[in-house]
Amino acid sequence: MMKLLTPAASIAVILLQLVPGTLAILPSGAIDVKCVDEGECEYTMFASQASFGSWLEMTAENNVARIPYLPPSDDPLLCLGSSAPLQAASEFIMVAPRGECTFEQKALNAQKLGASGLIIYGNLDSRYSLNSTKTEMDEEGSDIIYPREFFDYDCNKASAEIPIAALKFDQTPYDSRNDMLLSGTAARGNLCAYQNSDFEASCPSEKCLLTGNVEESTMKACCAWDQHIWLYKDTNTTDEENLVTIPALYLTMAEADILLQNMEMNRIEITMYSRYAPQYNMSSVIIWAWGTLVAAVAAWMSSADYRHATKNRSSQQEARSEDNSNPTGPHEYERVDNGAQVMTHHQEESLELGASDAIGFILLSSTGLLVLFFFQIFNVVKCFYAFGCAGAIFQVIFYPLFRKFSTREKVAFTTKFLELGPVSNLQIAAAFISYGLAAIWMYISFTQRHPDSILFFWVMQDIMGACMCIMFLSTIKLNSIRVACILLTAAFFYDIFFVFVTPYLTGGKSIMVDVATSGGPPKADPAWCEKYPDDPDCQGGDPLPMLFTIPRIGDYSGGSSMLGLGDIVLPGLLLSFAARFDDAKRFMGSAYPTKSYLRPLVVAYAVGLAMANIAVYAMQMGQPALLYLVPCCLGTMTYLGWKRGELDELWNTPQVIIASDKRLFGDYEEESTSEASNSLPIRQMT
Repeated sequence: MMKLLTPAASIAVILLQLVPGTLAILPSGAIDVKCVDEGECEYTMFASQASFGSWLEMTAENNVARIPYLPPSDDPLLCLGSSAPLQAASEFIMVAPRGECTFEQKALNAQKLGASGLIIYGNLDSRYSLNSTKTEMDEEGSDIIYPREFFDYDCNKASAEIPIAALKFDQTPYDSRNDMLLSGTAARGNLCAYQNSDFEASCPSEKCLLTGNVEESTMKACCAWDQHIWLYKDTNTTDEENLVTIPALYLTMAEADILLQNMEMNRIEITMYSRYAPQYNMSSVIIWAWGTLVAAVAAWMSSADYRHATKNRSSQQEARSEDNSNPTGPHEYERVDNGAQVMTHHQEESLELGASDAIGFILLSSTGLLVLFFFQIFNVVKCFYAFGCAGAIFQVIFYPLFRKFSTREKVAFTTKFLELGPVSNLQIAAAFISYGLAAIWMYISFTQRHPDSILFFWVMQDIMGACMCIMFLSTIKLNSIRVACILLTAAFFYDIFFVFVTPYLTGGKSIMVDVATSGGPPKADPAWCEKYPDDPDCQGGDPLPMLFTIPRIGDYSGGSSMLGLGDIVLPGLLLSFAARFDDAKRFMGSAYPTKSYLRPLVVAYAVGLAMANIAVYAMQMGQPALLYLVPCCLGTMTYLGWKRGELDELWNTPQVIIASDKRLFGDYEEESTSEASNSLPIRQMT
């Protein structure tokens, strides 16, 4: 797509709102606890919500505080059910342990008892069960199904050999009196911490589960996982009469210990609610404004040659007296045979796209996209992108900045490597900073998980992307609406095909989304990835860096608003053409009308990008932004050309651009050859 990018850069033509919640169970609910007696307690705990029942309103102010109740003594697990509601003085919330029956069954039983909500909490007891296929008890205890390694506990974190004589086995499958012996610190009686001095430091939950592995007189116990879980729906429940209508939340064992202790010692009220998440995040507005600004600035800078020439035209008389062998800027003047003066300019390398180039561009982009989809070489793309962006930062920011504030520029050395020629001290300093920043960005990209939340990373990525867009539009140019129609129309259908059609050809995978997210979301269960984020099946989901990204503001679930660079540079080619057409007319003088095309196109781009952004929220899924940008930008340019009577000229290469280039650059190729031996030792930047 770009000289400094692989063709895969064009995959970033999709506007996304991504929330990386697939790597963990997000506690989307919250519980405010407050003492209503003489006790002092007021705190908030986060909880995961159920996929059944009603969904809580956001914020505590929109929900009612209620008294918490424990289940009836004859049904402590809330699994037996009761048709008689509890005789409570006011509305209450049931607090029940996990285990024995499904979450939805507990919620239904709490609802029948008259509860307005249910809090289910984790416990060690629920991780054990009996083998229902056995009809007789096994004296050796092999009928007990013990917790599963890695799912329920991890011996690699911490383990201990517990004397069997110290444990209770009067109840099956698990004697809850062991909870006191397998929880807390060594000082509080935790046998695991007592037997293993590193247990407290190595086991975050400070709880351990028996594994059933017996060696002589001891049984191995390992560090228990204590995480939020998703209260999934009971797929066997289809009876509409047993429909759960109350909300349900889940607390971890650590959180439940605090709540149960307060319930025992104080009279408390609890308020269940959903955590606040803005319906429309401010980061979407910022990314919209940033994308529009970059597209406008990059297009405007692409016509800098014409503006510089127009500005210098008034000083031609003074320029005649200057020594042409030592010019003070990138523009030079020379006299021709008839005494007229032609302004010449050291033109930067550029490429004008023709109709065949536009088709080749899309084919090359499609090939790059398919290569990435089948070979998954995403890290290679990151390396090439970082290297290319370093060069763009050098040329757009640091080298021009150093030249502006430097009085002298000395040649440090001359080399034929990569045809660099004379290299100045300013170029060395600018390159050191540019490539150094890109190297730091790349290091973070490879070493940090979800680096888009790191301030330096996403700010640097946005700066690199902006510089790359500016360099692209300064190098690649369109000179007619005809080519723009071919390119943008092809990109329009390219976008739709790879986003919406390819899932029907690849068994459900969208090639564009799969590549844009570095292979798609993790394959493993979110709960597993929360425990083992380095597992190969937990990798993926991080977008390729060819985009702008801004973290979502004030959203507990995290994530970022994103805009692909393809959504900047492809419509930006049309904006660049408009800017060059405007400035070429000004350069050629009053014989040409000077009504702007760039300003209306910038407005059209902003409108199209806003439409794509709104569509993301309306449809709750990523949108190919070109679906909205192409009609807005191309339609606006075509309408303005028709209304101003310039459509025929715009459809083909406008004569004003041809005349401006001839007047500005002269016979550039011949000049560049003759000037090669007499050029300044320092390369001039436009």
